[in-house]
Amino acid sequence: MTATPGSRAGVANADKETTMKNVLSMTIALLVAIPMMAGPNTQQPVAVIGSTPISQDELDRAVGVKLTRILTDEYNVKRAVLDDLIATKLIANEAAKRSLAVEQLLKLEVDGKIVAPNVAEIEPVYEGVSERYPGMTKDQALNEIAESMRRSRISARYAEFVRELKRAAGVQVYIQPPRADVKAEGPSLGNANAPVTIVEFSDFECPFCGHVVETLKKIESTYGDKVRVVFRDYPLVIHRTAKRAAEASHCAEDQGKFWEMHDKLFSKGGPIQDADIYRYAQQIKLDHDQFDQCLTSGKFKDAYKTSQDEGTRVGVQSTPTFFINGRLIVGAASYDAFARVIDDELSGAAQPQTKVASK
Repeated sequence: MTATPGSRAGVANADKETTMKNVLSMTIALLVAIPMMAGPNTQQPVAVIGSTPISQDELDRAVGVKLTRILTDEYNVKRAVLDDLIATKLIANEAAKRSLAVEQLLKLEVDGKIVAPNVAEIEPVYEGVSERYPGMTKDQALNEIAESMRRSRISARYAEFVRELKRAAGVQVYIQPPRADVKAEGPSLGNANAPVTIVEFSDFECPFCGHVVETLKKIESTYGDKVRVVFRDYPLVIHRTAKRAAEASHCAEDQGKFWEMHDKLFSKGGPIQDADIYRYAQQIKLDHDQFDQCLTSGKFKDAYKTSQDEGTRVGVQSTPTFFINGRLIVGAASYDAFARVIDDELSGAAQPQTKVASK
């Protein structure tokens, strides 16, 4: 039935049209007014200490670096959930294509494609960690190790299977990670034009920093010229010998052997004395007189300050802290944690966006 102007439907439609017009008018008015109302003058003070103002711009910069961790945590949670959703849908679709139940597909493509660990692989592991299995017989410990290795292989194969499905389906991810605007200045390893740059803020006395040395070497051997690593000093106040060690590393850099000294210093795993430093210098075949003159002159005594200031600017609070193309990783993360971000960057899944930390 056609509604006439006098009918209930006609009146309702007329009222609805009037309401929509009013809402539209109000929306337009707000859009015009908001820039005038909500565009703060970044130089306006948000607080005054005596006669010294703290500007909105200064506050925004400080908030920016402190939010880096929070925004990174938020992104990591969202990305993990999104990846799970993608994997679940891809596996369900593949199972349907093959007329299989999901459990059947996983048994075929994951469980069925791993090789069970054998005694020759398990025995060396047991010899290195036997003290971790108190109260167990050797056979019981070997079974525990075998099961752990099996689960690890299943996890790795599952991840590879999902990657295969993603490539076949042309999956694209659009959520973007937060990035800090970090200066990649300092001793570096790798291609200067590498698509991925890892900036590390570290402390030579920090044992956790030392744990990452082998991880970074594995990254170097795996990714080659696709990844560059830049080292920046961030000696912590609680580590009394860290500044001296940093000074020694730059004296070694003067002779083209920063990374050799870097590895030696981290091998100590704790406080580093001058006796250690000179021993390492001898081991890496530095010119003794040149190295000694560099140290005693104090040439690089304050060299750490530029990097430490930069770390503080971008929100570094502990060591080690890494920025992979500006993406934050805190602590002695595993190789897999680094690889996930590096692979993400290389695949183009995470495109650069507005930086979190201001200059």
